[in-house]
Amino acid sequence: MPPQTVVIGENLVDLLVHPTSLEGVIGGGPLNVARTMGRLGGAVSFLSGVSADAFGQRIRQALADDGVVLVEPTPSPRPTTMAVVTMDSSGPSYHFHLQNTASFGIARHDLGAPAALYVGTLGLLVEPMASIGEELFSNAPSSTVAILDPNCRPSATDDFDGYVARLRRMYQRADIVKVSVEDLEYLSPNLDPVAAARLILSDGARLVIITDGPGPVRAVHAGFEISVPVPPTEIVDTVGAGDSLTGGFLTWWLGQGYGRADLDHSALVAEALAAAIEISRRTCQRAGAQPPVAAELATVDGWQWLQLAH
Repeated sequence: MPPQTVVIGENLVDLLVHPTSLEGVIGGGPLNVARTMGRLGGAVSFLSGVSADAFGQRIRQALADDGVVLVEPTPSPRPTTMAVVTMDSSGPSYHFHLQNTASFGIARHDLGAPAALYVGTLGLLVEPMASIGEELFSNAPSSTVAILDPNCRPSATDDFDGYVARLRRMYQRADIVKVSVEDLEYLSPNLDPVAAARLILSDGARLVIITDGPGPVRAVHAGFEISVPVPPTEIVDTVGAGDSLTGGFLTWWLGQGYGRADLDHSALVAEALAAAIEISRRTCQRAGAQPPVAAELATVDGWQWLQLAH
């Protein structure tokens, strides 16, 4: 039985606005992380409200197909959360419809002692999920690897100071903080990415993972700084790229039996990042956030162990 991971955060529909067309796809960073891990054979529970509407039914079916268990299985009467995503050459821009939607209306739960706990994205902004997620994260058992993914959304952040204060409180328990260079520019505009990451470490985090599009993925720790290159990739789109990297990293890490203290070993972190980059690359080669499944990785460096585990 693979180690249990609990993911807390939103599920939504991305309305992708292309220059000549519209396209609706299910998404949300935490949903993508959960689906990535489920597709790779991980044992994943997802704490999020899923609507009873047509979009919610599609989300529920996708989660079931990928082996993800809903902590709150009862459909919500509220509509599905929506993000309008404008796609252009400079990258996606977002406008969100969040208030009184299904994702965030969760209750407090006793999650036990999962091997890993992930909290991220809009779930850090909208109540009651924001407060519940912070409480569960900050009080996670000592055996749990705690992962914080700000995945900043400036257009949805009404109270920047309050948002940063919440992140800084959660850094105190964070084993991993996963950020993009864009996240760090938003959170610490006067610092270069590594200096901004070290500021996060000073607030208590153990490891900061920094993504930079096609650039190398960096990991910053009090005792080391490493950089892992991203191989050249033919891109279809980058939707879910960072989320699938996070899901891939967690799947690999837990699948090898590693825990919190092992994050202090640079060679292990580098190996995990290389494996996770391969999951992200394959996701970028497909339209929408559609990470690979375990069966596709039988001959892929770093992932052959999946066939033995399952």
